[in-house]
Amino acid sequence: MNYPEALSYIKEKEKLGSSFGTDTIKELLRRLGNPETAAPAIHIAGTNGKGSIMAYVEETFVRTGMTVGRYISPTIYDYRERWTRNKEWASEEDVAEAITAVSEKIEDMVADGMASPTAFEIETAVAFYLFKKWKCDIMLIECGMGGRLDATNVIEKDKLSVLASISMDHMEVLGKTVREITREKLGILRDRTVLVSYPQTPEVMAEISGYCALHNVKLIIADTDELVINEEHFYGSSFTYKGEDYDISIGGRYQIYNAITAIEVLKYFKDVCGDEIYSGLLTTRWDGRFSVVNDDPLVIVDGAHNEDAWAGLKKSLDKYFTNSKVIYIIGVLADKEYNKMIDILGPTAEMVFAVQSDSPRALAAEELSKVLTENGIDSVFIDVSEDESDAEFTDVTERKSTDAFEGESEIEPEKESADGTVSKPSDESDGESEDESVIESVNEKRLGLSIKKAMEIASKKKIPVVIAGTLSISGWAMRYFEERRA
Repeated sequence: MNYPEALSYIKEKEKLGSSFGTDTIKELLRRLGNPETAAPAIHIAGTNGKGSIMAYVEETFVRTGMTVGRYISPTIYDYRERWTRNKEWASEEDVAEAITAVSEKIEDMVADGMASPTAFEIETAVAFYLFKKWKCDIMLIECGMGGRLDATNVIEKDKLSVLASISMDHMEVLGKTVREITREKLGILRDRTVLVSYPQTPEVMAEISGYCALHNVKLIIADTDELVINEEHFYGSSFTYKGEDYDISIGGRYQIYNAITAIEVLKYFKDVCGDEIYSGLLTTRWDGRFSVVNDDPLVIVDGAHNEDAWAGLKKSLDKYFTNSKVIYIIGVLADKEYNKMIDILGPTAEMVFAVQSDSPRALAAEELSKVLTENGIDSVFIDVSEDESDAEFTDVTERKSTDAFEGESEIEPEKESADGTVSKPSDESDGESEDESVIESVNEKRLGLSIKKAMEIASKKKIPVVIAGTLSISGWAMRYFEERRA
């Protein structure tokens, strides 16, 4: 396959939905020669902050001269972004080669009467294939969803496990309580290994501590009692942790906690020195996570997409913009608890521009705007039809959400197979497929016009603009401002 053919192959496999369990991916990896055993791994699970913690770790490891392979999902810029070597995306040639090699093994599996792996399982196998090919010194592996039944949960030895912040999300799959969700994420652990944990809530930490004691897992906790925050700003923060000074260049109080978790991960590796950790944290960039993309008016892009992330965003905004209103540009997925987002962010909203991503799970912008207005929040959406997609803002219709709502995205129900394996139509993560052509062009155009109008209003009122929601929207917003700067 060439690269376009490889993308088409993945697109076809996306129709299989998502399957939670490791039997299929283990068989696929066995037929590939078990590339997951080629290098030591750091395996991270959690609800929020996985990407940020691993970004700090990756930046620091690269500075030490290691060859670092990293696997993430979802992505915000490009399909190839999910596989990196020393922070560089996999090439189109490498991706095509890896998907071709994996597809050949899948053909053999299907011929032997086995089920075809899903798109996420294929992408996970591609990660291990590439990391072996690249001769990586270490692999940084991010769970898609949960942990115990996630396709990434195939690493049996030479592994350090990490837990990012755990809270309520994906309850339809992972459990109805935070304790149940925590147990699912603890499923990545192996007996007599080591776990580094973010400073969790007492309820979550009780579950973690009990599990670690039962399974003889050494638990290292990022200790907020050893943390002194010296200065906080939306451009970054300075803090002292266990007597050592650090600076980070990503805003948000939660990023300080992500950073001290990363410090504990890095200190586990004795050959990483303090100066390398300091420099790595300082220079880490993780786009779409409280990213300042414009100074006047101030515009911040944040990928907050669930209750805990919305609460963290609100806490940071209260810190940096006390008693100030905010103009929000927001898009959500229909299967998220967006009413809680309204409760959390609503009191600070001057107004909200409702947008939507290209995901089939996206809540229509019209419907989001309608719900916001029903909750007393001034909200608009920009109606951009396909043939209007090249129009300027002044040529499109701006309607209040009290207008008739003409449709809403549908969420395909979960399916359960005879053996109890849960399948879902969407990816294991909050991923949204790239390259949805017409839908993406219209929705992205709506976002661009919303940003333009929001900045005009913010300039007059001297208040900030915050773009939040799915990572797809964050990616569009980041590209919008990169193009403006160019």
